[in-house]
Amino acid sequence: MKKVLFVSLIALLVLSSCSAIQGTSSSSAGSSVATAASTSNDGVDAGRALNALYNQYKKDGKYDYTNLNNALNTIQLLQSCQGLKTNAKNSEYWKNFATGLVLGSNNLVTDQLAGTVTNSLGNMVSNVDTEKLKSAKNNTLEAIGTAQQTASSISNILSLFK
Repeated sequence: MKKVLFVSLIALLVLSSCSAIQGTSSSSAGSSVATAASTSNDGVDAGRALNALYNQYKKDGKYDYTNLNNALNTIQLLQSCQGLKTNAKNSEYWKNFATGLVLGSNNLVTDQLAGTVTNSLGNMVSNVDTEKLKSAKNNTLEAIGTAQQTASSISNILSLFK
């Protein structure tokens, strides 16, 4: 069990590093292109996390925040959605995020649902102390606590895909 936990945490750190590298490389382009690219990347990352959460949701018949994979995917989802919180009034950011969300989720999030899901994610992340997310990916109890805090919101979002 400890090996699985350790491997899961390492995988999450690697994924987070890849996201950071992608964001850094896209910022060297023009500023509006860089903003659209990083926004889209944030949406893609969020879509991937949502897809993983949904697959487990279908398997379990519910969102189980005590499942370590769900907790880690929740942290990944919240990290990817932080920009929604800091760009609450930037409609271009939200539009690009929604586009990335559709792509990253393998069309689990459809074009028709993208706005609703993006708004739900924005509402959810606005109620989370995003500063704690940095430590949550390295602390299993913190990750599960964050997953528990957002369980109702995530369950509501996942129910949209039935």
